[in-house]
Amino acid sequence: MAGVTGIGSGIDISSIVKALVDAERAPKESQLDRLEQSTTSRISAIGTLRSVVGELSSTLQSLNKLSAFQKQTLVSSNTSILTASSSSTLTAGQFSLQVQQLASSSKVALQSVSGGTAATFGSGELTVSAGTSSITVDVTAANNSLSGIRDAINTAGQSKGISASIVTDASGSRLVLNSTKTGAGNDIQVSVTQDGVTAGSNALSSLAFSKGTGTAQLPALSAGAAATFKTGSLSIVSGAANLNVAVNDGDSLTTVRDAINTSGAGQGISARIETVSSGARLVIESSNSESLTITASDAGTGTLGDNSLTLLNPAADAGGRTVSEAKSALFSVDGLSVTKDSNTVSDVISGVTLNLVAAQSASDIADGKSITVSIGQDKGSVRANLQKFVDSYNKLVQSSSEMTAVVQVGEGKAPVTGPLLGDTSIRNLMSGLRKEMTQLGTDLDIRSLAQLGITTQKDGKLALDATKLDAALSSNYDKVADFLGGEGGLMSRMQKVVEPYSQSSGILDQRQKGLQSTLTSVDKQREALELRITKVQERLLAQYNAMDQLVGRLQKTSESLASQLASLPGLVKKDS
Repeated sequence: MAGVTGIGSGIDISSIVKALVDAERAPKESQLDRLEQSTTSRISAIGTLRSVVGELSSTLQSLNKLSAFQKQTLVSSNTSILTASSSSTLTAGQFSLQVQQLASSSKVALQSVSGGTAATFGSGELTVSAGTSSITVDVTAANNSLSGIRDAINTAGQSKGISASIVTDASGSRLVLNSTKTGAGNDIQVSVTQDGVTAGSNALSSLAFSKGTGTAQLPALSAGAAATFKTGSLSIVSGAANLNVAVNDGDSLTTVRDAINTSGAGQGISARIETVSSGARLVIESSNSESLTITASDAGTGTLGDNSLTLLNPAADAGGRTVSEAKSALFSVDGLSVTKDSNTVSDVISGVTLNLVAAQSASDIADGKSITVSIGQDKGSVRANLQKFVDSYNKLVQSSSEMTAVVQVGEGKAPVTGPLLGDTSIRNLMSGLRKEMTQLGTDLDIRSLAQLGITTQKDGKLALDATKLDAALSSNYDKVADFLGGEGGLMSRMQKVVEPYSQSSGILDQRQKGLQSTLTSVDKQREALELRITKVQERLLAQYNAMDQLVGRLQKTSESLASQLASLPGLVKKDS
């Protein structure tokens, strides 16, 4: 249509039709624009309102649950000594504990041998036990090396918490056995049964070990038990046991053994001769819980013996010994002594699991210093939930105020109004909430929010006095719970006010759907307007084009008449 000019009339038909069409469209289009804008603003406002109402509803539901007031705190005054945990409801109270000793597991180092991990042993059975748990490994030609025995122990002991490793030091290589089983009576013991089927550079019996027994294997002598010595002395020390055995010129290994057994009979020291592939050697054992120290000295005299007594000096620290002893946890609860095989204890304080982390020092125990385990109501959780309630209510107050506000923007100008000005939904919701908050409870101790430190400010928002709330929780915890929670409590009553607005298909949801329908109607009205305008435009174009054609025909008729008149005889054409 743009640029169309009447041929007959010379009139700008397109401009005239456009102006007439725009004039026809403008009032309705402006009306629809205003309706669309206001409806969109209201939909957005109700969406915001639904969000803050939903947040308030969630907070009210949290405080209305009994579980909100049944949460408890379980605190240890010294978590470096012990911690406490629970998964059940507890009775409030305090417990005083002292930890004298932690439960520990057993670790032993067996007799060292030369030859490193490839050192071999005679065949047989080796049984490792820790309390009631035990494993037995068969030592054969296929696995009779130190590393082979280690691997066999680790395979068999995997499910029993028994493991082995090899440690090499100045005295040689040795098996170190570990157990995960804590508690007194769970010390590692090693017993051996030799079958003599396969020989090795070491007797399998050298790996035997009993709690409180130190073992020392002295160097082997190729001459066997008949080997003789020159004059000297043999010192054997194990804890309080202290032997000094005199060796005469010409004494044999058997004689030395017998002298040790005679002198050590009352002190837990004994000796035996063990035959190995390289000869025979003395094995000295102590039933004390201390390690053995053996020193052989040569007097430098004698002509009968074949060997210097110093040949019996063992390699440094070669004997088997206890590295750590299996012990039970020793502690007290309110002065009552308790012994447990584990550092995790769940059957002493009802519902509480104690985890013992470290033992107190002897001086702290002597001074009566203790660790306090306190069980109480979780006031901090209630305080946090009430702060959420105040915050969510204040958001609702702020949003409703902004949505219903009337703001003057200048003299003579129309005020700016909120999208939900005059909306009865907001008015009814806020009125219902205020009514419930001002209604006094029946219990005289706690009957209003003000007694919990929650007060209404001039702008309608709430303020929380934490100090006053803490005082109320400390003195009337159960009454606070009754006032806020449960059927008939404030949170329940406020939730009943909020629920019609927050639930699906509730008041706000229906309002939003209604406004969405209005937007759909606006779109349909725009489509109808465009159809009507198109018809108006077509009608006007037809009318103006018909007029233009008529004017064109009249123009041609006029020109034809003028031409005919001009050709008549005697007619003088007037100059223009």
